[in-house]
Amino acid sequence: MTYEVSRDVVDAFYSAYLSRDPHAIADMCDDDVEWCNAGPAEIMQFCGVWRGKQAIIERFANLLPGIVRFKNLTMDSLLVDGDTSAMFGKLSCVHIATGRAICYRVAHLARYRDGKLLSLRVLNDTLDAAEQYVGHPIPLTRETLVPQDELQDDLIAL
Repeated sequence: MTYEVSRDVVDAFYSAYLSRDPHAIADMCDDDVEWCNAGPAEIMQFCGVWRGKQAIIERFANLLPGIVRFKNLTMDSLLVDGDTSAMFGKLSCVHIATGRAICYRVAHLARYRDGKLLSLRVLNDTLDAAEQYVGHPIPLTRETLVPQDELQDDLIAL
């Protein structure tokens, strides 16, 4: 039987998330929670995978405050269906190291079990965000993405 998450539970999760209170967020998480934030961790050090409530507390209590000061999450859309929710919006923060205001698109794909967050996949507009974190456009050409000889080898292998 599939678990049906209520809109109230999803709203409660986002209320905790917006509070940035590590314990309030962890209280909304299943003991086996997996939180995956996709992106280039070399530039955006808050990207990675965290498992379990204690890891979520550590992330919000220790890691994030040293990297960013959260300002706002504007949710353009939030859908709830079955045991999942999907959110699309814009996150605003300040990069602690440089003082730069950062604002980029973000999507959340979440699964819930028994009124708790079980899995969260955070998808950032990573190129836009990474350029803001480093403070300049990141040059992307075909050569910087894949060296021509490797591309040719891949095409031959097909």
